[in-house]
Amino acid sequence: MIENILKILEKGYFCDSCLGRFYYGLLAGYSNKEKGKLIRILLAMMIDGKSIDYSNIDSSNFSGFKFKVNKDFHPEVKKKCFLCNDLFDNLDNYSKKAAKKLNLEFNNFSVGSIIPAEVLNKEEKLWEIIGIEFVESIKFDLNRELRKKISEIVKKPINFENPDVVILFDFDKEEVEININPLFILGYYKKLQRGIPQSKWGTPGKYKTSVQEIVAKPLMKVTKGNNNAFHGYGREDVDARCLDWRPFVIEVIKPKIRNFNLKKIEKSINKNKKVSIKLLKVTDKFTVRRIKSEMGDKTYRMIVKFNKPVEKKELKKLKSLIGPISQRTPMRVAHRRADLVRRRLVKELKYKQIDKKTIILTVKGSAGLYVKELVHGDEGRTKPSLAEVLNVEAVPKSLDVVKIERPKNL
Repeated sequence: MIENILKILEKGYFCDSCLGRFYYGLLAGYSNKEKGKLIRILLAMMIDGKSIDYSNIDSSNFSGFKFKVNKDFHPEVKKKCFLCNDLFDNLDNYSKKAAKKLNLEFNNFSVGSIIPAEVLNKEEKLWEIIGIEFVESIKFDLNRELRKKISEIVKKPINFENPDVVILFDFDKEEVEININPLFILGYYKKLQRGIPQSKWGTPGKYKTSVQEIVAKPLMKVTKGNNNAFHGYGREDVDARCLDWRPFVIEVIKPKIRNFNLKKIEKSINKNKKVSIKLLKVTDKFTVRRIKSEMGDKTYRMIVKFNKPVEKKELKKLKSLIGPISQRTPMRVAHRRADLVRRRLVKELKYKQIDKKTIILTVKGSAGLYVKELVHGDEGRTKPSLAEVLNVEAVPKSLDVVKIERPKNL
């Protein structure tokens, strides 16, 4: 170990943090800076006792030491650190600069850094001399020390997995950047009127409002965010109502305010007659992934009109639709979805005859089942279909989502 350190010190002056980091994996309870100081003191004692060959080392590594025995050793004045170029001496300034930029509301934070390529290249070459068994990278060391210093200034905890803000230090450009992570809010909505799309991006300009806009408007006002995105647990058609509670997450981009009364937001949103919401709460990006990936069964109810009379006994044929259904991408969505044949499942089917040309149809199907196409057949793209089974032209009207099955913890 001593021999390897002496080889390192031939390169130039090393600050305590960089010197101690070569042995980060040894001795718990000491910082890299403290370990570096211990190593330097030990070597200074050995130099003073003339027990090591110090002829090739950079003597500035021992500037400030008073040698009692070895009167021939005269250290040079301390230089800049060969490895970090005195980055660790400037961490207080960087931390204060970051704290000044945090002029927003946040509950926790994390830190990232961009290290100059020159420093990383030097570090790798030094590892070839010292070995990598106990070393820690300068990036990890800098990030940890910056986290400590900033936490002391702003009095906020560190969050590695899901921080509100990430402070990025670019040591190459000597800049500090604040990256604000989105605010995710989970809730449940019912759509009480037809003619409202779920997302504002679905049909821009065609409809006056959307579920997203109704929910997002008061949230954007209170959070002062830049923008928002809507993530629904599936979606109903524009002309369909949703009469069961559908989970959703609204993602607020770059919010400046994170702490506010969600109950008041709920009351504000529920004043409208189009959409009702409940149980708003702050969540995380992992819930968004679940909402996008997990899809449960849905139950739909609609009025179906026939082009000719159908006798009640003929309606019994509809039970044959229970089971697997083959659906080619419907013509109404073919412009935005891949043209594929998908296998879906009708799990339950009930009907009530209103007159010989009208029934109320209730269908429970697997996620992704196109129920309108199940009714009219989509010119043979859905097989079997109600129209095919009854040998009629059938038109679905007044479609409602009446039940949405979801995991218990969503």
